[in-house]
Amino acid sequence: MTEVRYPRFKVFMSFILCPLVPGFVAGLINSVLLVAHIATHPRLIGEVRGGEILLMPLLMPLVAVLVFFLPLLGLALGASLLKVRRSARSCNALALLGAVLATGWVALFIREVVTHSARARYDDYWLGLFLVFLAALVTCWSTARLFLPPRLQEPRS
Repeated sequence: MTEVRYPRFKVFMSFILCPLVPGFVAGLINSVLLVAHIATHPRLIGEVRGGEILLMPLLMPLVAVLVFFLPLLGLALGASLLKVRRSARSCNALALLGAVLATGWVALFIREVVTHSARARYDDYWLGLFLVFLAALVTCWSTARLFLPPRLQEPRS
């Protein structure tokens, strides 16, 4: 019987780089919103250059990977070292854990802003935290579903 090796590097890199997709989507949304804002306020036409708008979908994924590197490093190490296999339970657990880690990480940044600002309040950030939770949940679930190796088949006697 041949031994099947666990693809640790593939699993590790897929979870480290999973913020690329929501970062790209966020960059596209920000570009469209910026163009719409400039179109409704014509006096801003000279303030924003076209290169900034075009580079936003390319730079936002890199910023997302940098911002979420530490929490997703823990998730990627855990998934690759524990040799997690694809199942409904493991995909759901990794998605929930990744969403909680990402939301907690953003909540730490929000806490610093609220603590050191007189006008900022926690109530201003609930929608953003909810969107981060949803984006991380969907992204981590799809990453687990696509990149985790399938379960090993039990030998039948």
